[in-house]
Amino acid sequence: MYDKLTLVNLAQSRMDWIARRQEVLSENIANANTPKYIPKDLKPYNFKDVLDQSVPAVKLRATNTAHVVPEFRDEQRVVDTKKVFESSPDGNAVVLEEQMAKVGEAKTAYDVAAGLFQRQFKMLKTALGKGI
Repeated sequence: MYDKLTLVNLAQSRMDWIARRQEVLSENIANANTPKYIPKDLKPYNFKDVLDQSVPAVKLRATNTAHVVPEFRDEQRVVDTKKVFESSPDGNAVVLEEQMAKVGEAKTAYDVAAGLFQRQFKMLKTALGKGI
């Protein structure tokens, strides 16, 4: 029922993106000593793209084994973030300070989205007369 509310959908979508980003950043930190490891990150979250997704799109589907199978498009695409001038002699490009700063940004963004989510439900409870 609540998934039909636009604001709830946006907050949940943002929280899902941040959770996935935390996974990617933790992989970067875990591989800080792995030779030739290139750090990754998710493509930036864009509310305009999320709003555009609310319009139903025509999905490709293979209905026959002779058909070409459509490619899966990952909305939370992982991209390499290597900076050529910042890598160790073994080829590892993870800068721990940078990754930790990104983790901090992700936590702050998650807290904001979670707060928005909670306030939306408090407002709904008040509107329905259920109190706070």
